[in-house]
Amino acid sequence: MSFGVDGLVSGMNTGAMVDAMVSVYSLPQRALQNDIADTTKKKSAVANVISRLDALDQSIKDIEDEDDFKVYKAEYEETDAFKVTTENGAIPGSYAIQVVSLAESELELSGGFSDKSSTGVIGEGTIQITYGSTTTSITVGTTDSSLTRVASLIDGVDGISAYVLDTGADTDPYRLVVQGEDTGSDNAISIDMSGVTGGTTLAFTEQRAAADAEISINGISVKDSDNTFGAAVPGLDIEIFQTTSSAENVTVSLDSSKIEANVQNIIDSYNSVVSYVNTNSVYNSEAGISAPLVGETTVQRVLRKLATVVGAQYTSGDDLNSLSTIGVKTNSDGTLQLNSSDFQDGLEDYLDDVVGLFTDSNGFGQAMRDAVDVYTDSVDGTLESFKDSLEDRVRSLEDDVAAYDYRIQRYEQRLRRQFSSMETMLGGMQGTSNYMSAFLSGASKQ
Repeated sequence: MSFGVDGLVSGMNTGAMVDAMVSVYSLPQRALQNDIADTTKKKSAVANVISRLDALDQSIKDIEDEDDFKVYKAEYEETDAFKVTTENGAIPGSYAIQVVSLAESELELSGGFSDKSSTGVIGEGTIQITYGSTTTSITVGTTDSSLTRVASLIDGVDGISAYVLDTGADTDPYRLVVQGEDTGSDNAISIDMSGVTGGTTLAFTEQRAAADAEISINGISVKDSDNTFGAAVPGLDIEIFQTTSSAENVTVSLDSSKIEANVQNIIDSYNSVVSYVNTNSVYNSEAGISAPLVGETTVQRVLRKLATVVGAQYTSGDDLNSLSTIGVKTNSDGTLQLNSSDFQDGLEDYLDDVVGLFTDSNGFGQAMRDAVDVYTDSVDGTLESFKDSLEDRVRSLEDDVAAYDYRIQRYEQRLRRQFSSMETMLGGMQGTSNYMSAFLSGASKQ
C-alpha cells in the first residue's frame, strides 16, 4: 500500500523522516543479518578444520598396514623387453629375468575365394567351433552361404573375431580369418566343417598357435596365459614385450625415499590443520576484525589434543618410541618439521621400530587416528556436533530475519498512514484558516 506523504502542507520532508525511522527500527534485523554472516563464516571454518582432519586421518590410513608402509622399488637397466613394478608385500632381493617367449592368440586362415558376397559359395549345414573348452554350433542356411555372411556368424561367437581378408591376389583374393581374442595355450581354436555340405570346401590352416608366455626368473621357468606375470613373485608385476637372449638383473629393495614422502604427507596434513586454525584464530586489534575461530575453545582443544599425541611416547618399538626419535620436531607455531637425515638413519638402523610407530595398534598412527575420530565422527564427533549446532543457529536466525521483514513492513505502513493523516489534518486546518481570514477581512470592510 502506498501513501502520499510529501509534506506539501506541513513543508516537512516526511518521506525522508519515515525512511530514517524505518532504518532505526531495522537495526535489530541488521544485527541478526550480521550474526548470520558471522555464524556462517564460523560454520565454514569449522567444516574446513574437519576436512583437514579427515585428510590427516587418510594420510595415516594409507600406510597403516606394514605392507603399505614398507614400499619397495625395482631397479634395473632400462630395457624395451619388460617392465617390473612393485606392489605391497614385495620380497627384496635380486631377480635375473629373461623373456623366453610371448603369449599368443590363435589365428586360423581359410583358403582363397574369388567371391565374398554371393550365396551358395559356402555349403549349408552346421559348423562346430571350439574355443578353449567351449563348443558353439553355427547353422549356415541358404541366405548365410556367402563368405561374408559366414564370417559374420563366426564373429558372433564369444571370444572370437572373424573377417574377410582381401589379399589383392589376382586369383581367389578373399580369405576368411578367424582369431581368438585371448592369449594362452588354453585358448586354442578348432573348426569342424564336417556338418556342411555343398559349395566350396572351407578349410583352415593354423597361421599362429595359441601359446603361453614364458619367462625365466633366476633360471626357473615360469609360464602364464598372457604377457603379464602378477603372481610369480609376491609383490612384483612383470609385463613383457619382447624376447631376450639373456637375463637382465632386477634388484628389489626398500624405497626409503617413497616411505619418507608418505610420512612427510602425514606431517603436511597435520601442519595444514594447525596453520588453518592459527590463521583463523587471529584478532586484529587495530582493525577490530576477528577471524571466524577467535575464542572458539572447541577448536583450540583440537590442537592441544593433537599436540599431545605428537609429543607422546609409545610402546610400539624398543629404541625409537616417539616422533622426536625419528627426526620430527615441533616448531614454535605448533607445526611439525621432519629431518630427512635423522629419518633415513632410523629406517636404516631401526626399521621395525619406525614401521611399528605408524602401523602398530599401540603406536603413534593409531593414537592419532583415534584422536581425530573424536572430533570428526559423523555421529558424535565434537566438531561435527559443533558444526551442526551452528547450522541450526543460522536457520533460526534466518527465521527471525524473515519475521522481522513483516514487522518492518507493518511499521512503515503505520508511519506513512500517520503522516498522511497529519498532512490531511493540516490541510483541513489550512482551509479553515484561509476561510476565517477571508471572512474577517470581508466583515472589516463593511
